[in-house]
Amino acid sequence: MTSGNAAGGAPFPAVVRAGGLVYTSGLACIDPATMAPRVADFDGQCRDVLAQLDAALDDTGCRREHVVKLECFLAERKYYPAWNAAFVEFFGAHPPARTTIVTTLPAEGLLIEVQAVASVAAPHRL
Repeated sequence: MTSGNAAGGAPFPAVVRAGGLVYTSGLACIDPATMAPRVADFDGQCRDVLAQLDAALDDTGCRREHVVKLECFLAERKYYPAWNAAFVEFFGAHPPARTTIVTTLPAEGLLIEVQAVASVAAPHRL
């Protein structure tokens, strides 16, 4: 099962469900009309991508508690403390496994992008 196209009518789906897993494409704070960031600051972009994650999960019947792995891509290492704080606030006491990578992102001014894997059934945390 796939769910809609990613931002800007990109040639790939926003979400794919395969068996008991849900995979999101990269979620970024992009205006599909201009392909530029909708918000300039990191905190605003972070809130936007996490809201997109909630919406993508909701489209497949999942919730953030179902996320088992999250990958985050940051434009600069200086955003790492703010990302950690947002991650803890968003996921609470039962966070998923996580990888954070500092890299060049595809649009000028884009500061964060995330992608997730979720389990359709609520996962068992160790």
